[in-house]
Order: sequence, then C-alpha cells, then structure tokens
Amino acid sequence: MTTTTLPPSLGEAALRFEHAATDIIDTYESRRPANSNQVTPGQLAEAVNQFLIIISRVDREEGAVGPVAKEDVTQLGDYGMTLLTDLSAWAGQLNLPVPRDDLEIVVLAAADWVMRHEGQIRALDPVVNALANFANRMHDPTALEPLTLFMGRVAQASAKYIKQDLEKTNPGRPWRVLHLNRGIVATRTNNPALMEKVFDDLVRYLPEDAPAFFAEGMQQMEALNYPQPVRQVMGRYFDRWTRPRMH
Repeated sequence: MTTTTLPPSLGEAALRFEHAATDIIDTYESRRPANSNQVTPGQLAEAVNQFLIIISRVDREEGAVGPVAKEDVTQLGDYGMTLLTDLSAWAGQLNLPVPRDDLEIVVLAAADWVMRHEGQIRALDPVVNALANFANRMHDPTALEPLTLFMGRVAQASAKYIKQDLEKTNPGRPWRVLHLNRGIVATRTNNPALMEKVFDDLVRYLPEDAPAFFAEGMQQMEALNYPQPVRQVMGRYFDRWTRPRMH
C-alpha cells in the first residue's frame, strides 16, 4: 500500500483493517486447531469493524472535532485499542508482518479520533509501538515533521496517571519511550526550532534521561554528519545538561 500521511483518515484505516483482517482470518482458518478456547481472529475482527463503524458515525453526526456528548470517548478508545492489540497479537503469532503493520495504521487513526474528540489515551503502549515502527519507515526529514507533532499530541492526550510517570524504575514504560523517540524523530527532521520545542519537553518530562540522550545525540551528530544548525542545537543542550555545574 502507499505510504500513509499522518494522521491516517478513518477511511484509510477501514481499508487497511479490511486487508489485515482478511489475511489474518484466512491464515488462522487454514491452521485452525481442533479445540481452542481463545477468542478467534474472526470474532475480534467483527468487534473491530463495529468499533470503526461507531467512531465513523460519531464523526459524521457530531463533527470531526470537539467533545462528544453521546459517547465516552476515552472508554471507547480504550475498547478499540484493546481489540486491535489482541488482533495484532494474532498477526504476530501467525507470522504476518504486513497485516500487523496495517493494524498499526488503524491504531494511529483510532488515537487521532480520541484526540480530536478531547478524550484521553489510556492504552499508550500500542500507540507508541505503532509510532516507532512508522518512524522507522520514514526517511524524508520533511515527512518526519508531522510525525513529531503527532507524537506531541499523543503526549498531551495521555491519561493523567501516565503523565505522573510513577513507574520510573521501568525503562520500557511507554511514556519514557514516547519522549525519547520523539526526541530522535525531531532530530531527524533537521528543523532546529522543532528540536528545541521537543528537547524542552524531554527535559521537563524525563530529566533523569536528558544527559544520556544529549550525549548519545552528540555522537550521532558526528556519525551521521548532521547539518551545522542541527549540531548547534544538540551541542547547546548537551552543554547545558551534561557539563558539571559550578556551585
């Protein structure tokens, strides 16, 4: 399929979902175990399809932005993310990387829907994973700018308890991964103003990680031959956050 722009539309999400669900269900049916108590891909796909129909209807009837009176946006988003995560697990189990990539686009469209309707993202893990894989497929610096902005919206819309960052001992927590990845993506845009905005956020939300991030960033400046204005921004934050301070 063609490269997706961010945020993906619900129309594209529906198309991606259709392709992914067909492949996953067909593969599952061809290898189906005689007895299984698990929820099948077919059952999950039916539920995801209903979820996509509901959120599309909300956009049609209530408008594409703003709070929605009829639905609890946060709860509905949670429900959709859980279904998509379970169906994606089947894609992994059946060794179907393309359907899994397609489902990640659906995850990003669902996250965008929650954010447009002023809900909170409580299931951050699948969104962060989808964003990381999306970033790995992007190579044009200008295409990375919308991704950086989208990641910022996700951080803003994350549930309050996620923002409190109480799990500091877990380096794989999605809140930490989101901000570190956003810092990397912002650097790859070669846009100094955007880098500064993102680095300020990173320092605010992950002060313990900032020195190592900027030290690694300085190494990358040399290794990947970044433009001078980008090096200057990284160098400034490196000096501020890693040099010993006089008292």
